[in-house]
Amino acid sequence: MSSSRRVGILAPIVLVVGLLVSCSTGADKGAASSPPASTAGVSVGDRPNIVLITADDQTAREMQWLPRTRRLLGKAGLRFDNMIAPHPNCCPARAQILTGQYAQNNGVRTNSPPWGGHENFEPRTALPVWLQEAGYRTGFTGKYLHGYDETDSIEPGWDQWKPIVGVLSDYHSFVQYDNGELVQHGPEDYSTDVVAQQSADMVTTFSSTSEPFFVWSSFVAPHGTCEGNDTIDCSGPPPAADRHADVLGDAKLPSLKSPAFNEADVSEKHKDVRRSPLVDPVAQQTLFTQRVRALAALDEGVAGIVAALEAAGTLDETVILFTSDNGYLFGEHRLVGKNVPYEEAIRVPLLMRGPDLPAGERRRQTVAIVDLAPTIAELADADPMIDIDGRSVLGHAVEDKRQRDRGLLLQAGSRGKDKATAWRWRGVRTNRYTLVRWQGPRLVELTDRVTDPHQLDNVATDPRYQRIRRILARHLDKLEKCAGPGCRAHVPVLPKPR
Repeated sequence: MSSSRRVGILAPIVLVVGLLVSCSTGADKGAASSPPASTAGVSVGDRPNIVLITADDQTAREMQWLPRTRRLLGKAGLRFDNMIAPHPNCCPARAQILTGQYAQNNGVRTNSPPWGGHENFEPRTALPVWLQEAGYRTGFTGKYLHGYDETDSIEPGWDQWKPIVGVLSDYHSFVQYDNGELVQHGPEDYSTDVVAQQSADMVTTFSSTSEPFFVWSSFVAPHGTCEGNDTIDCSGPPPAADRHADVLGDAKLPSLKSPAFNEADVSEKHKDVRRSPLVDPVAQQTLFTQRVRALAALDEGVAGIVAALEAAGTLDETVILFTSDNGYLFGEHRLVGKNVPYEEAIRVPLLMRGPDLPAGERRRQTVAIVDLAPTIAELADADPMIDIDGRSVLGHAVEDKRQRDRGLLLQAGSRGKDKATAWRWRGVRTNRYTLVRWQGPRLVELTDRVTDPHQLDNVATDPRYQRIRRILARHLDKLEKCAGPGCRAHVPVLPKPR
């Protein structure tokens, strides 16, 4: 039984909608064609209902421990194996979901000011507003943007609004701003279960009328927590639900077998890596065990949402998407956490099911967090109020079409005094290469993920890769300033290393 209690009405419900009304590429060999439109031009259902389910810090490999989600969404739908979080940090990733824009365009570079957090986000032109304008009812529950609190009132575009406020990583005794009232949940409440039940209730209520709906279920799991530990970054092992406290004790951390775990030679990497001590494998196994236990409740929550849709008779009219805001490192490159340009941090799951989508198929095309907003907008036949940097994934979802090499802008902001240069690192990721320009001190890192999938060797100074480095550097120069169509430009034809 829930022990939540309402602690007073702090603000009226505000549903004010603001009426706010290409980079060319050069190459040593060949020329890139014009980028495709941001829409896929395919039909998936007739303005279907849309449910977006997001985990927090979940890696693509951790899908192994969500069997219900794999069955209900992957086997009954499809899975993208090359889904990328270009800005692998909580708040910037969610801003990308809400806008379809990279951070230089949506304003959210970090979790907090001066160049990040809710303070730098413009909600009046975000995704839920487009959907309301298109006739959708909208609902949100769970983790929102860092820095949002009840004094900001209800965000524009949401009919049901239940974000967690205060400490966002508390699994117990957390606070929600529930449609204009603060609700204090007690120690017996578990955030994953609360968000799952609220999501099921929303889809049940929305299904009772004929208008289509959009629900975003934003879970905290398996993000670390400050509960019961003294970590300043809330990265302690997450608590499991009581019913899962003793399960999955034999689950082995895959990272321990990676050649990148406690990487032996880090002399060519950034100083943050070079200065990192060796990671304790026992501590990382403990963290991982608690994470998969936390994911067990999330897996049940996904099943509950699907069951609610089926009971309401709207499952066959609903597109469900499941992803994570970013991945996580457990000692690869001697690092624990995220917000770095390595595959462990930027690879996340993407599962989809819905009307007119194939079942049981997998896709290898590169897709990204910035693609979610244009995908949802196309599903809803909604008009974005801003220029979109991503592109809809529906074309690749419906048909396994060949994709040209796609260069994604990877980046992480900093708290620097000069906004123009307040980046920790920026890079470009293609099908084969990752080129990163680190700041403070400046270092160029180029990895060839075909010959070096674990990104152990920096080949930026290798003579065989000099032409490749120059082409990618020019492409990155353009991506760093891109907006709209320029962000979707194809990667120039790259030569082979020689």
